[in-house]
Amino acid sequence: MKKPLFLWLVFTAAYCYGQEDSITDKLRVYSAEFVAEKAYLQFDKPYYAAGDTLYFKAYLAMGGRHELSNISRVLHVDLIDPQNKIDQSLNLQVNDGLAWGDFTLPDTLHAGNYRVRASTRWMRNDPGSFFDKVISIGSLQNNKVPESAAPPKRYTNTADLQFFPEGGSLVYGIKSRIAFKATGTNGLGVMVKGVVLDNENKTVCTFEARHLGMGSFELTPQPGESYRAKTTFADGSQNIIALPIPQDKGIVMAVNNDSVPKASVKIMTSPAYYSDNKGKNYRLLIYSGGVLNTVNFNLDSTFIAIDILKRRLFTGVATITLFSESNEPLCERLIFVQNYDQLSLKAISDKKQYAPREKVKIDLHALTRAGEPSSGHFSVSVVDEGKVPEDENSETTILTDLLLTADLKGYVEQPNYYFANITDKTTADLDLVMLTHGYRRFEWKKLLDNGYAKPHYQPETALEIGGRATNLFGKPLVRGTVSLIQMQGPFISRQTDDKGNFLFKDLIFADSTRFVLQAVNARNRNNTKLSYSRDVLEPGNRFVPTASDTTLRFIATYLANTEKQQEQLNMLGLGKGKILKGVTIKGRKPDDDYYTLSLAGAGHADAVMHADKIGQIQGMLVTSLNGRLRGVIFVPNGNGGFVPVTQMLHTGPMTVVVDGVEGVDINTLSAGEVETVEMLNGANASIYGMEGGNGVLVVTTKRRSGDSRYIESVGILPITVNGFYKAREFYSPKYDVNPSSTRPDLRSTIYWQPELPTDKSGNASFEYYNADGTGTYRVEIEGIDDKGNIGRQVYRYKVE
Repeated sequence: MKKPLFLWLVFTAAYCYGQEDSITDKLRVYSAEFVAEKAYLQFDKPYYAAGDTLYFKAYLAMGGRHELSNISRVLHVDLIDPQNKIDQSLNLQVNDGLAWGDFTLPDTLHAGNYRVRASTRWMRNDPGSFFDKVISIGSLQNNKVPESAAPPKRYTNTADLQFFPEGGSLVYGIKSRIAFKATGTNGLGVMVKGVVLDNENKTVCTFEARHLGMGSFELTPQPGESYRAKTTFADGSQNIIALPIPQDKGIVMAVNNDSVPKASVKIMTSPAYYSDNKGKNYRLLIYSGGVLNTVNFNLDSTFIAIDILKRRLFTGVATITLFSESNEPLCERLIFVQNYDQLSLKAISDKKQYAPREKVKIDLHALTRAGEPSSGHFSVSVVDEGKVPEDENSETTILTDLLLTADLKGYVEQPNYYFANITDKTTADLDLVMLTHGYRRFEWKKLLDNGYAKPHYQPETALEIGGRATNLFGKPLVRGTVSLIQMQGPFISRQTDDKGNFLFKDLIFADSTRFVLQAVNARNRNNTKLSYSRDVLEPGNRFVPTASDTTLRFIATYLANTEKQQEQLNMLGLGKGKILKGVTIKGRKPDDDYYTLSLAGAGHADAVMHADKIGQIQGMLVTSLNGRLRGVIFVPNGNGGFVPVTQMLHTGPMTVVVDGVEGVDINTLSAGEVETVEMLNGANASIYGMEGGNGVLVVTTKRRSGDSRYIESVGILPITVNGFYKAREFYSPKYDVNPSSTRPDLRSTIYWQPELPTDKSGNASFEYYNADGTGTYRVEIEGIDDKGNIGRQVYRYKVE
């Protein structure tokens, strides 16, 4: 065997190479056409209770270097319930890659695992790039997820075990590393051990998982042999699984990533493969941080060693791919590069220990890896850790999302384990993640075969309203005119295309804005039919893990504090009544599966009447409904009609919403055309803003179309459209203003600041007041600077 050849990698960026070739050229074109966009959301805490407000900050980054995005100006954020239905949706206006918002969680919300999904329209070209985080929500009223909300099983009744030869394949006579991952029926890693048997049932080697069901072993396949793994799982169950079949002749690539400064690549061939390909040109392509680097070599030995200097790579997932002379990808290996090039964030408080309700001042200093001041954007959350405990390993952070999970296929369990305390063990365990998960961004074969279609979705720079216009017989309204009229505002006109479609682009308006669509044909007659198309992105499927026992204990602790807060509000006359303990209602299904155009969504009304009951009413809706809907009474409005009022804190008229439009006269509605009537009060009505202060009466008429995404009308169509949401300001008391306040302060989130910019010196500061809770307070700071450097800092102090 020839002596090993050691080559130090010479870096040649894909955009600066000397000789054009199909690989680098096609990757350059792909990177230009499919610029990656990633979203990350930081939350004020890891879980919530029904009745809370969920606050978040959104960072929208682009490319492999995570610069703040200038591609999209609209971010869509959805709260998806345990039944995989969209509960609430927000449109956020993105400025310089930043936005923030919040969800009000009605106190009628059922407990369970919810999802918060964030996406841009540009991301729809690559749905795997969506931000999608599981958020556990507890409840003091509805603490059991209804049966209909149980997530479907996605796994078999037995544990699953998969084997992954390093580089992609096994070759007879070449020692190879084989990684494995064992997954339980709940989709999470489970412990497994076993032995590898040959054709004669002789034990070749043993193996055992070392972390979350993952591990590896070495095997030198012998000619003519096939191999099986006899496994034993943590629950005692056993199975026999065939290993991948080795090749008679081939090439194998192995990478040792244990060293901080370099990754050592070994390329080994079988004698027959070497004989067939001796002297041919091969190439290693290293893709890191959106930049392609290459090293060329001749196959003049059955064993070649190449060292890759990692200081010129970027922190995160890098792919190393071996290509043949004919540009065929032969082997691929993912490695994680840890260059410690994140921002250095340092939080310094004015004291080490504080008293309850004492003012806290914290200074933030942000520096780059080179020690230069960092001008960037950050968000800050401060929680009472005694009320909001958290499993640090299971956290999802700006580092775990942008550097790890966003680039990998499949679910990564306990992602922060690999970042919270970096040791030789966590580094080795992270390498197992690289061996058992595929790269998500692109596939070489598909790229080289021109298998990627042009992007279908274009970036949004503002909001859009679109639909279709036809004549009364359903034929497209060609060259007709559709006008968009804003209540108490200007109107815009657009011409329909040859299919009757119309689209109003580059719109900027506030949340829940009322418009009227009006259409006329080429002869200026309005005998037309209009349909408004709502852009609904289906929730899709995502693995939602079952809450662990630790998480359930943490939520129980959190709910105990929530109950105390509720009791204090009740004592002050500000609560919603006493919550009874130990009462179980059986056989009653939640009333949340019906058609409604309420912004709160189905199931979030204080009271609801359905079409079967409403249909029993004869004549007009209001006069017959008087007194029939709990909590609502109708009084004369002085003009011969009626207005609804509530007997709560306010006695003024409720806001009336008909099919999403406020101000419609419900005296004109007959009972037979109404699908549902809902009453919303308090927190449930807050989604309508100030107009929901006296409660909201939501009337939804029966559908004229089979698709709930479309709303139709003849000639004129009133619509209410979700515009840009304006985030609420987090309330934090100031005890220097009212030091004598005796109202208990049981806050769990002490402070939330979604936008904390650092100046040109890399400095910023913030201040707030502690609550009554004593113990450890946790300050979490995350953000991105103007050059795409990301950073995170967790700081703790005592309150005694």
